[in-house]
Amino acid sequence: MSKFFDFKNDKIIKPITIITLLYSVLMFLKYIGNLTGLLFKSHSPLMPNYLTKYLAFPAFFFVPFFSIIIFMCYRTLKAKTYNYKVAYTLFSLVLIFFFLHSKIYDLLQQINPYG
Repeated sequence: MSKFFDFKNDKIIKPITIITLLYSVLMFLKYIGNLTGLLFKSHSPLMPNYLTKYLAFPAFFFVPFFSIIIFMCYRTLKAKTYNYKVAYTLFSLVLIFFFLHSKIYDLLQQINPYG
């Protein structure tokens, strides 16, 4: 490891935690908006009832996932206890979701009980 770039330093962990928090908040708002829009809007009588649940099924997983990440990042930033293992684990989970979100969505649609 280089002595000029320490991965355990708070100056590196804090921005990574903030980036993780911001991306998680954006995704949480996106999926909570989709979920509320699908479940609470007026439905056409020609559209089957299970179709809205079919479309909302992936959001049932993504909303709790991002809310847990938001909670952990906020708690870390509020207490100023920067644990590099937690920060890099959360960042890697968000990064994996960023690159593979379509594959994860397809996987959830394959196990969708409504369709």
